[in-house]
Amino acid sequence: MVGRLVDWIAVNRDSIWVHWVHNNYLKGQDWMDYKPSMNSSWVWRRICKIKDKMVAGYANGKWNVQPDGYTPAGSYEWLRGGRPKVSWYKVVWNGWVIPKHQFMGWLIAHAALNTTSKLVGFGVDIENTCCICALAEETTEHLFCECAYSKRVVRERNGTMLQKGIQNAMMLSLIYQIWHQRNKCRNEQILLCPERVAKHIIEEMRARVRGRDRLQMNLADLEWLKKMNLFE
Repeated sequence: MVGRLVDWIAVNRDSIWVHWVHNNYLKGQDWMDYKPSMNSSWVWRRICKIKDKMVAGYANGKWNVQPDGYTPAGSYEWLRGGRPKVSWYKVVWNGWVIPKHQFMGWLIAHAALNTTSKLVGFGVDIENTCCICALAEETTEHLFCECAYSKRVVRERNGTMLQKGIQNAMMLSLIYQIWHQRNKCRNEQILLCPERVAKHIIEEMRARVRGRDRLQMNLADLEWLKKMNLFE
């Protein structure tokens, strides 16, 4: 956001503040080469520091990183460097997904979920058998894909954008609920039956659907929601 002030000075924007900066600080100096004096205010020195970070993005006094001119978002992407989009971003950062479920999906995408197999790898003295089925080592793959408990609710994601979004949201809700049940099973020796967990996922998704503008849903999506028992 401070970079926007840098850009205003660079293009000599028609504003009282920019004219004041040119008359009192720059005094005809090139803005990209300008260095503030030590007795300048902290705010002005900060603006100049940001300018020094951005100077490589200017040519002939104009911001050449974006064709339509400077924006804070564009400058941020330029400063952090180009990064390819990961394959899972549309699944996790999906507007239908509840934020706490998004965090769980993000942890799994980064292999950062503290399953017992990971804790044993860290040197923790703990039984690493799946506490739900007691049939295999508790890894992320086993807990969410191979365990008989998690296999009870599996959906193929296809259809319109809305349908895919809701299916992804339900998948992440399932992951969250399985992890929640795993923790209750390990810490409290309590485990809900899969039917109750599935019912809770449906209820959460119904609440999510109720909170959205139904006018944005077409007839096919509404029929699909009714078929999925997500729309009353």
